Amino acid sequence: MYPSPKGVNDERMRLLLAAMQCEKGDLEGNLRSHQDLAHEAASNGCDFALFPEMSLTGSVDPTSNPERLISLDHPAIVELTETSSATGVGVCIGLAERGPQGDAHITQLVIDQGRCLGVQRKRHLGDGEESFSPAHGALVCELRGTRIAIAICAEAGFDSPFDLAAERGAQLVFFPAAPGLYGRRSDDASWQKGFSWWEDCSLSDARRHALRCGLFVALAGQAGSTVDEDFPGLAALVGPEGDVRARLPDWRAGTLVVEVPL
Repeated sequence: MYPSPKGVNDERMRLLLAAMQCEKGDLEGNLRSHQDLAHEAASNGCDFALFPEMSLTGSVDPTSNPERLISLDHPAIVELTETSSATGVGVCIGLAERGPQGDAHITQLVIDQGRCLGVQRKRHLGDGEESFSPAHGALVCELRGTRIAIAICAEAGFDSPFDLAAERGAQLVFFPAAPGLYGRRSDDASWQKGFSWWEDCSLSDARRHALRCGLFVALAGQAGSTVDEDFPGLAALVGPEGDVRARLPDWRAGTLVVEVPL
């Protein structure tokens, strides 16, 4: 039996933030990891689990591997929706999406209580993401009594995703990420160098926006080595005063359970 999930009448939301390895092209393995972490979140009494950018598909280059794009009705997403319903834990998952018109998007889905509450496609693309189509519009949805928005990786370099979130009454912004490192990591020193870069820029952006807009910002990034690219990890919660409330210490995969006052 899992602890009963906290709900609308509680004064806090408990989140599991997952810094996880997401192998490219391994949809089945990534699905199992998501399911395992949803069960871990339930065992920790969490309301919700935040997964990194493109967590389900792994990072995709639509030019070289278009077959790795998936649609929003893919069986893996149906399975995760069922897992969310069974565990009582909502999830925010990332994928490389094959859009309705055959275009490619970097997408986060918010799923809770057996249904999709909303879709946020990446609006501001990063370096190397030119094969994706930028999107428009800002998702703000109510999740267990908390209004949440999403800013995906490179979008943290822009004010507008956070300004729109605050204008529409969001209290919490999810910040999923998958910043690929240039060059492979071969030892702790090289991992630390890549991690230090991401730590500096991601937490600086999160703290700046949180303080500007009076928001909580929750970060979850891809971690570890994939077949041809390495990722610097990091999960953290930043408070509306720009303070880092909790975080993982380094680049390694791991989970962080945090509580957000409502």
